Amino acid sequence: MCVQSVCWDAFRVLINPRTPYILADAQERVVAVLAGRPVDSSWDEVVKEANRAMEAAAKKCMFQDEHLNHRRGFFPALATGFSYGGGQKMPGNFHNTPSNAAALDELCQNTAVKRIAGFGCTAYSLYAPNVHRSTCASLRKLCKKHPTLRFNFPNSMFPAATFNFGPGAVCVEHVDCMNDACNWCHIAALGSFDPDHGGHFVLFDFKLVIRFPPGSSILIPSSIVRHANTSIRPGESRMSMTQYCAGGSMCWVETGFRTLGDFYSQDPAGYQSYCSRLKSRIMERVSLFSTLDSLRGDAAAPMVF
Repeated sequence: MCVQSVCWDAFRVLINPRTPYILADAQERVVAVLAGRPVDSSWDEVVKEANRAMEAAAKKCMFQDEHLNHRRGFFPALATGFSYGGGQKMPGNFHNTPSNAAALDELCQNTAVKRIAGFGCTAYSLYAPNVHRSTCASLRKLCKKHPTLRFNFPNSMFPAATFNFGPGAVCVEHVDCMNDACNWCHIAALGSFDPDHGGHFVLFDFKLVIRFPPGSSILIPSSIVRHANTSIRPGESRMSMTQYCAGGSMCWVETGFRTLGDFYSQDPAGYQSYCSRLKSRIMERVSLFSTLDSLRGDAAAPMVF
């Protein structure tokens, strides 16, 4: 397999012509973006503070085996926010132990962490504006129906976040199969490591190995694109935070706030119509992705959070 290496400095957005990088498919649809970091002289301090907050939170958390060994790798990770899937009867907030929940709440209230989360959401709205609007509309319906659902950040519409704690948060090849296929996942690299020697972001389907410095962000459709990280050197540390939307949450809204089983038993004709439109529904969702030509106009329309 021929693999292309992308030497990405990730230091500027919308100014340096080398960054951000847009990844487009054969039809010139924008399917991912290397968003970089804001043009902000204080961003290095933001990253240092986020690192400190992540390290402090990790010391307050108790990790079970399922938090340490999972399909993404072998490092401690905890999720917060709300989701639907994995045996849940309806969308709900993630369940964490009281001590873990308190540590995660404190982490989400950290100003530096909130700034990184907000940057990821803003990049999402700029480079996938139609998908962003559609998802926001579905989430508004969901939260109106279930008002106890709680977002992690006041400046981000992503309903869920996972904090991958260090010191060795290096992901193996995987897809996040529970995430919504047409939604992007925001991935922010943190820690203290030399990005020239490790921590690269690997996109197997794009045949790309991308330099991924601490403090930078990438957005991809993580449920359908295989991805991983390269290892870091001994003595270095790598952490990350991700934001995403569960596919089950979107399906719950589409089916009238019920399971597929309940949909079938309560409205067999509606259920059959829903299933028969699977291909057309997929194409409708795919059509929300902007093309290289339409992106500027799509992003100019009003944004709703």
